[in-house]
Amino acid sequence: MDHHLNAQRVHNNELGFNTTRMTFIFGNAATLAINAFADLDSASKMALSAFVVILNIASLLSFDTELKTFAALTKDNGDDNSAYASAGKANPWGAFRVFCVLICVVAAVTQWMAINA
Repeated sequence: MDHHLNAQRVHNNELGFNTTRMTFIFGNAATLAINAFADLDSASKMALSAFVVILNIASLLSFDTELKTFAALTKDNGDDNSAYASAGKANPWGAFRVFCVLICVVAAVTQWMAINA
């Protein structure tokens, strides 16, 4: 029963990660399209810039939380000999978290610069 509960936790966390990933991708793609095809005045540029910053901060916080949860679930598996626990312990969770920070910061900064150029 405990393994079933952990599998459900992993599945829920995976759904959250995928939702955050799709929000990040489509939100940033939409802001790029708006900036490219719309003739924005200064107030609209300010609003779009704020949206980009908020979107990327929210994505960063969500990615970090979900990656921490994945790392914790590999430790709380209860069966250290399982494939999930052994694969999870071998993953560089810290590197994944740093990568997500870099991607979110680069996306926010480059889009903010493109909008306000």
